[in-house]
Amino acid sequence: MLFRTVVGVLAIPFLCGCVSYEEYRSLQDDLSRSKRNNDDLVTQYQRDQIHRWKSQKESSSRDKEFRAEMAARKNQLLSDNKKERPEAPGDRSFEKEDLPTGAKIESGGLSLGSGLLFQPGQASLKKHQLASLDQVGNLLKGKYASYEVLIEGHTDNQPLRSTRQLFEYNLALGTQRASNVFRYLSKRHSLPEKRFQIISYGMSRPLSEQSASTEQGRRENRRVVFRLKRSIH
Repeated sequence: MLFRTVVGVLAIPFLCGCVSYEEYRSLQDDLSRSKRNNDDLVTQYQRDQIHRWKSQKESSSRDKEFRAEMAARKNQLLSDNKKERPEAPGDRSFEKEDLPTGAKIESGGLSLGSGLLFQPGQASLKKHQLASLDQVGNLLKGKYASYEVLIEGHTDNQPLRSTRQLFEYNLALGTQRASNVFRYLSKRHSLPEKRFQIISYGMSRPLSEQSASTEQGRRENRRVVFRLKRSIH
C-alpha cells in the first residue's frame, strides 16, 4: 500500500510535464528508497510472523510433552498402587483352593468383603454370618499354622456419619474391624496373639482409583485382608 501511494504521487507531476529531468531523477531516487523501505518492512513482518509461528509451535510442543509426562506419572502411580505386593523372604500367598465362600485373592492375600462380616459403618461382627471367618481360622490352624498373620482393615472413602461418635476417622474404623477379627480368631480358634499383626489403611488403598467413589467401588473397598508373613521359628 505504501509503495502504490508513492508511485501515484510521483507519477502525476511527471505525466503533466511540470518537472525537469533533475527533479525527475530526484523523484526516482525517492521512489527507490521508498520501495526499499517498503521491502524491508515486508521482510521484517514476514520474519516476525515466522518467529511467532515457531514460538507458538515450540510452546505447544512443550505443553504436549508436559501433559504426556503428567499422564505417564499418573499411570505409573496407578500401576504401582495396583501392582502386586512383593513378598518378603518367608512370606507366602494364599491359594485359590483356600478361599472361603465370598472371599477373593488380593495380591497374594485373602480378602473378605466387610459385607460378610460387618454392618456399614460398624465394627461389630455379624454373629449369624461367620462361616467364612471360621474357614480362615481353620486354615491358620492347619495348612498355614507355621506362619505369622497380618490383618489389614480397609474402608471406603465416605465420611462416617451415623457412627461418628464411635469412629471419628475411617482409619479408626479399619483398626477396630481388624482388631475384632483378630479377637474372634483368638478366642474361637485359640490362635495365639503373638502370631498376629494388625494394621488399618482406612480409605488410602482402594482397589481402583477410578471406581473408588462409585457405589460398587465403595462396596468392594470395604474389606479385611489376611496376609501370611514369614514362618514362625
